[in-house]
Amino acid sequence: MPYASLLEDSLRKYLESFYSSHHVSMLEEALRSPGSRYFFRVNTLKANPEEVVSRLREEGYEVFQHPVVREAAYSRVTGPNAVRIYRGRVVVDWRTAESVYVGANVYAPGIQRVIDAERGDLVTVVTPSGEPVASGILEMEPSEIFETRRGLAVRVLSSVYKVPTLREHPLFGEGVIYHQSLPSMVSIRLLNPEPGWIILDMCASPGGKATHAAILMRDEGEVIAVDRSRRKVQIIEENARRMGLKSIKTLVYDSRYIPDIIEPRSVDAVLLDPPCTNLGVRPKLHYTRKATDVYELADYQRQFMHAASKVLRRGGLLLYTTCTLTPHENELNVLYATTLGFRAVKLNPPLPLRRPLFGVEGLVFDPVYNDTPGFFISLLKLE
Repeated sequence: MPYASLLEDSLRKYLESFYSSHHVSMLEEALRSPGSRYFFRVNTLKANPEEVVSRLREEGYEVFQHPVVREAAYSRVTGPNAVRIYRGRVVVDWRTAESVYVGANVYAPGIQRVIDAERGDLVTVVTPSGEPVASGILEMEPSEIFETRRGLAVRVLSSVYKVPTLREHPLFGEGVIYHQSLPSMVSIRLLNPEPGWIILDMCASPGGKATHAAILMRDEGEVIAVDRSRRKVQIIEENARRMGLKSIKTLVYDSRYIPDIIEPRSVDAVLLDPPCTNLGVRPKLHYTRKATDVYELADYQRQFMHAASKVLRRGGLLLYTTCTLTPHENELNVLYATTLGFRAVKLNPPLPLRRPLFGVEGLVFDPVYNDTPGFFISLLKLE
């Protein structure tokens, strides 16, 4: 069955006020797929990227090193694949559906209904609106699923896409590799942090950019990784521990108020990847954001920018990134930053990328053109 429209009407009209309707339709189609490559980063303090790729290939993994970003490597995503339709169906929530769509197993908490199936049956996993995303074996009795709400419920045998993962590989547990998108890695490369810097990561979880910056600094200096959630901070701490990083310092705090506890003009660089509409995250099967969400989040993001302007030293750098493609959260926020004393730095992209709208300095990873998540990067210097 065909997939329903992904973009809510007001958001579609909002996007079409900046881009052609054809481009918006192409974007919607691109967002339904995970892209053809799944990236991970090699911890260069622990291993040589070429040697890691060589080892994985010898073990039978089809992995490749990125030709420009040396520490970036990737495996190929397969699909789209046809999903077998069985009489038995397992209806899952949207979050679970998006994971299963790329090959994840189904666990009990994500299941909404089980129809015409019992343990051991072959079943089709479907979204709340009935779209098939995978097929597999039901590993639990339906009554057990809803009584315990825990455990492996469907072992997936085939899915629309298959994203290879190395999370079970010893290299992941040893902190040698870490799953991170290419745009996120490129952004830290463009910042080019130097050993000894003090860096503030305002919305740091899960710690991809913070740990990448610490590694490029050879673990010399300090990266203050902040998140308002204790649970998310614990994830950062676990990732830093696994990678063997000592320069990561964590803090549970609302970064909008960070000037209350950090000395003014004391930070060399700020990483700001604030909460956003996540329009660029792939793949998507269900998306409920509206145009009003764009405006509200853009205002929220500006509060972080204002705080960053207080703690950065003169000449310090603000790396502003989002995983969305809306001008209010991206280009117009960069223009707002100029009223706080920032100047956008001209970036020389390591890859062919789209430039932002309105003549704003920065880079845009556009899923329509780049086979990546949607991502915005701007590097701002405090004058």
